[in-house]
Amino acid sequence: MLRRMGIRGTSTRAKTARKTARRAKAPPSRNGTASSADVARSDLAPVRARPTRLQRNDERGRLAEIDQTCNAWADIVAERMSADQTFADLVEQYHMQPPRDLRGLILWDALQAAEAHVALITDVLARHLDGRRGDPVEILVELRARQKRIAAVYAVNAFLAVLNQMSHEKPRWLSMDFLDPRFAVLALAHQTLGYAIEAARISAPPDLTEQIIEATQDPAVWVWRRMPEPGTDTLAACAAAAAFFRSLEAEVMTSTDEVAGLYAEHNRAVGGA
Repeated sequence: MLRRMGIRGTSTRAKTARKTARRAKAPPSRNGTASSADVARSDLAPVRARPTRLQRNDERGRLAEIDQTCNAWADIVAERMSADQTFADLVEQYHMQPPRDLRGLILWDALQAAEAHVALITDVLARHLDGRRGDPVEILVELRARQKRIAAVYAVNAFLAVLNQMSHEKPRWLSMDFLDPRFAVLALAHQTLGYAIEAARISAPPDLTEQIIEATQDPAVWVWRRMPEPGTDTLAACAAAAAFFRSLEAEVMTSTDEVAGLYAEHNRAVGGA
């Protein structure tokens, strides 16, 4: 009797041990999730219904950065494609039938300006791109800054040409009997100032003749124009360019000092290139 009781007791303990071992080795449930015993208590903390204010501010800042980057690339690509298309159209137009009169001069000038615009965008991209990487925001900032300088150069050079054909006593060209060469200067200046307006991203009417002539008669222009010192002719043109941009209610290049500074900055950049 005692021997049988001992055997039954040993068998019970062995069965209990085997059950415990099977539970320890039990695999995860069929859906791949761990059992409740294996889940860390920290993972069961209550989930917040919405992100914290700090997290939302970080997300908004990140989204704004992404939008700024995408918009900058879009502006760069759009401007590059537009510049390429304009240059290609002018090349085709010039080669089809190059005019031999004033129209040819104006078309050739437009062709040179379009080529310079493409070269400017390419140069800025080349300075910033490392392989296929670059910050589009920085690229766009430099592109706009250099375009502003170019606008000042176009405007000053246009007024240099116009002022060389004018005087304070006779601001208008009155002779209409034949094609006065001074009209060619005015026509070319009109087109060149169009490049300046486009580069500076300023809104303007299609006909700028009145604004050009009025700008040449600004009192500050003739103060500089009458001085005998070298460089005052350029300062007179800077004053005329500033008066021209003021007449268009522009927000940039409305003072002689600002125009002269941009003009000088471009000269230094070209000289150091």
